[in-house]
Amino acid sequence: MNLDAPCPGEELAALLRIYSSRCSQRGRSDRGRDRRRPPKTHLHAELVRKRRDPGRSPKRNVQEALATLLASAESGDAAAVEQLLARTSDEPVCEEWQVRYKAGAQAYWNHFYSEKTVNFFKDRHYLREEFPELMPDEVRADPRSWVDNLEIAANQGPPDASELPAVMDGHLVILEIGCAVGNGLMPLLRANPNIFGLACDLSPVAVQFLKDKAEYRCGRCFAFPCDVTRDSGGQPTPEHHSLEEIVPKDSVDFATLLFVLSAIDPAFHRSVAAQIRGRLRPGGVALVRDYGRGDLAQVRFAPGHWLGGDLYVRGDGTLAHFQTTEGLTAIFNAEGFETLECSYRRTEVVNRGTGVRMPRVWVQAKFRRQE
Repeated sequence: MNLDAPCPGEELAALLRIYSSRCSQRGRSDRGRDRRRPPKTHLHAELVRKRRDPGRSPKRNVQEALATLLASAESGDAAAVEQLLARTSDEPVCEEWQVRYKAGAQAYWNHFYSEKTVNFFKDRHYLREEFPELMPDEVRADPRSWVDNLEIAANQGPPDASELPAVMDGHLVILEIGCAVGNGLMPLLRANPNIFGLACDLSPVAVQFLKDKAEYRCGRCFAFPCDVTRDSGGQPTPEHHSLEEIVPKDSVDFATLLFVLSAIDPAFHRSVAAQIRGRLRPGGVALVRDYGRGDLAQVRFAPGHWLGGDLYVRGDGTLAHFQTTEGLTAIFNAEGFETLECSYRRTEVVNRGTGVRMPRVWVQAKFRRQE
């Protein structure tokens, strides 16, 4: 008899401990996957079918859409584009899912930034040229010249919210609505040392990525999560703050909305304009750049993404609304703004690999707060 051999009871206990440990590890791993699992969309079942059999998923012919857009641009006849946008054979997404996308926008954007981090959008260096009123004279003279990154001293850091009135004094104050991870704010701060930037975004994940950047410690910016469609009593979480809680009244020289209104339910566009007006000083200007109606991104949406009008939902659950100059003008004029400029910017992007020409349409506008 081998006295050193474990008894059956001891062997069973050891096996149970190993099994229990592995189940615990698996549970922690599953919970980690759950945290990264994207919010559901009505397109989930369609995406599953597409992976199994791409031929079963109906999709608009992108080449046909491109050809239509190019022909329209060359001829000046928009009738064929309007026929594509009419979506006569498409039904809007059901109301239940529309409510979910509009009310749950934060969850979809949080997941977007968790997945893409800081590498999805490029820095918006073109702002130096498109909005020269934000730039010093030397940059206006040569807006495409190289601008160095901000130099940060070891003891520098961002101000507290309570310090904002003092640190903003004497600066050109910019409020960036929908700042994301700072691709608009940081190029402006680099190009104009007199700018103080206030920045907010619906996604706390995006705001944290911005705060983690070394340049955020320059002492000339302050970022915070904010739902700009709601006032102080309706913010979605305790870490969100309304504009009126953070930004002093009548203190902002310029507000920028760069591809922001397109991500917001159009029912709230006027309330956003009203919130901004309350922060701008008299004579302050709102600068807008966004997707225009008839843009390639709109025309190429497949059936099942249309929410009605010019509003769509992407595959990840984020909204995409395509603006018209008439619509933007009506929104801001109704909230006490004077229209300085509002026009379509049409351009053509060429894919260097394939040579495919892709027509794009932006709307660019400037609205001044009246007394």
